[in-house]
Amino acid sequence: MRKILIIAWKEIYLTFTNRNLLIIMILSPLAVATIVGLAFGGSGANDIPIRDIPVAIVNQDQGNDFGLNYGDIFVSLLVPAEGQGLVPTQGEGTCDLLESRSSGRRDSNVLHDLTDSVVFDAAVANALIESGELDPPVHDTTEENYVELVAKLAVKNGTYVAAIIIPPNFTQRIAYIPVIHPSIEQSGITVYANSGSPISSGVIRSIAGGITQRIAAGNIAMAATFGELQERYGAAALSTFSQDDFSSAFACAFDPGTDLVQLQSESVRGGASDDTTSIILVAVGSAQAMFFAMFTAQFGVLSMHQERREWTLQRLVISPTPRSHILAGKLLGVFVTVIFQLLVLIVALTLIASLLQRELTLIWGDDFLSLGLLVFAAALGVAGFGMLLAGIVRTAEQGQVVGPVANMVQGVLGGAFGFLLPTSVAVFSLVYWGRQAFLSLSRGDSDIGLNLLVLVVLGLIMYVLGVILFNRRFDF
Repeated sequence: MRKILIIAWKEIYLTFTNRNLLIIMILSPLAVATIVGLAFGGSGANDIPIRDIPVAIVNQDQGNDFGLNYGDIFVSLLVPAEGQGLVPTQGEGTCDLLESRSSGRRDSNVLHDLTDSVVFDAAVANALIESGELDPPVHDTTEENYVELVAKLAVKNGTYVAAIIIPPNFTQRIAYIPVIHPSIEQSGITVYANSGSPISSGVIRSIAGGITQRIAAGNIAMAATFGELQERYGAAALSTFSQDDFSSAFACAFDPGTDLVQLQSESVRGGASDDTTSIILVAVGSAQAMFFAMFTAQFGVLSMHQERREWTLQRLVISPTPRSHILAGKLLGVFVTVIFQLLVLIVALTLIASLLQRELTLIWGDDFLSLGLLVFAAALGVAGFGMLLAGIVRTAEQGQVVGPVANMVQGVLGGAFGFLLPTSVAVFSLVYWGRQAFLSLSRGDSDIGLNLLVLVVLGLIMYVLGVILFNRRFDF
């Protein structure tokens, strides 16, 4: 046993005094995981701060002769105003279905939290220009397009993320009125957005599109209903509808409450981490740790071919040291080295996530027993894989070619390069089993028994096969 420990210590000492190998072992996977985490996760905030998006609403809609103005719907939904709402109170044509399922919704309109909208009129436009925040429009302007041009300038300079521009004839073209305006004409609104804020701009575009579609759907519902009534009972049936009946029957068709716009900010909560950067650090860091651990294991095991060439191995063999002790010492040294490598990466990535969060963040979860077992199983798996390659190749040159290729294949199958292959293919990779287990622990799921079993069994099988092939092919 003493000789095994001496050989193992020699391997560990040579590994950790090799500067180039340390860069591959520790710095490379740590750098890759950190850069990817910061690039795609940000600086560690728990949630993506999509709220209070500044929006200018240019409501040019003139309505129709019956007092209907669909432009006001955008204003009432997006611009906070106490007591403002689309649904009348009880006894005034209330949409009862909406009232029963969304009581009090008007006081906590989620769109008021999501956006910081203002009605952009001539007074607001003049105030921006007089303050010097905006230059006057250089194009020829009329009273009709002046406000629209200034709103676009305000979007360009970043004062607003987007401007929702509602044309003057929006209600006149899209509103269905039996007999008087029975045909719905094509119309639309314009969302002028700042390309520098693609996410927020996309949110505003979706909101505007949803409101417009709801208005169109309400008019289509009216047209279809009255068309069916007229076909069945004649035009005289339309005169039986009073204004109150009309409002009560179609209130739900127009109000966005029937398909409520809701924003639910949910985090993937595990044992410790729920922010985007930490999740990416776990996903990328675990895959990179498994991937580079394979290189570490192979450097240690394949060094036997180099030692054979330099006659170091032969000196060990002719000494009173059984070959089994030599192989056991080599593998023990590699095994301990990989365990140390994985532990260093786990601690380093935890510290990075904690610095970004400004508090201790256990991104790998708080089940330390399962985490320790996983590190042990992962180290055993990659050490066995390295021994198998050592038994397959005949020379150090072959190992330098076959080893990296085999590792690349394992990395591609296991998702170490930013894309995931189907599970039916990925299961053939040690990287996959290790990565999935680390991800499960980070989510607070300790059910990783299958992953541990696969890593241990595959590691032992590959170790035994590698030793058999090594003894058969390795002549002194």
